[in-house]
Amino acid sequence: MDTLGRSPDPRRAGARVLDTAEGVLIALRGCSLNKAFVEIVQTAKAHNVSTLSLADALVALAQNQASQDGDDAALVAARAAWAHLLDRVRPSRGARYGGDDRGVPSA
Repeated sequence: MDTLGRSPDPRRAGARVLDTAEGVLIALRGCSLNKAFVEIVQTAKAHNVSTLSLADALVALAQNQASQDGDDAALVAARAAWAHLLDRVRPSRGARYGGDDRGVPSA
């Protein structure tokens, strides 16, 4: 339940996940909203997973919250389709924390 005592609407949650996944692809590819949506739908069909589960897996990968040993079909599909893009834009650990690649703070 939310703060007003209403039950969350699962359709809204699914729409939010899909919107977020589209945003991830827009940021990674610099594509339009429509192209991002089509890519998610086509990738889901190609891997025989639901569009929402694939979108959820993409968001989890983008947040670096996906299990590394998971064999979930949607997660496998998301890794196959987009892991190379996410790896390209993730800062090295040192860059994220203001140090070098070994995590040593810069002066």
